[in-house]
Amino acid sequence: MHDDWIKKIRQFNRYYTVWLDVMNKSYLETGFSWPESRVLFEIYTNQGINATELCEHLSMDKSYVSRILAKLEKKRFITRKLVSGSKGIKKLYLTNTGSEEAKKIDWNGNKQIYEKLKNMDKEDCARLCEAMVLIEHILRKNDEK
Repeated sequence: MHDDWIKKIRQFNRYYTVWLDVMNKSYLETGFSWPESRVLFEIYTNQGINATELCEHLSMDKSYVSRILAKLEKKRFITRKLVSGSKGIKKLYLTNTGSEEAKKIDWNGNKQIYEKLKNMDKEDCARLCEAMVLIEHILRKNDEK
């Protein structure tokens, strides 16, 4: 791979994470970091997922996810239910409070993108979306190899 390609991809990643405002302590006005918000949202969209599946799905370190889950449980945003007949596997579910917080993340995420793109020319916005679909497609195709 060309060094120039690597530099361009890394430059884009640095720009995009700042553009998304994920580097702050509180992501999307939630009081949670980006990884914490993402874990909560993933449980919201995948009720009953277990911690191992969550780690695999998000490519996150097990000990880090464990600390995030402990924090979410302490705040009463999630519950863990033991799978009968398993060797300690617990499914993760959001409480009503957790669901409300996940909905806030979703709403604020939509609002954030709307606010950032509301003045963008429609053609540019369409091209941007097409480029993002293409990027995701290429990356997923590469992951399958």
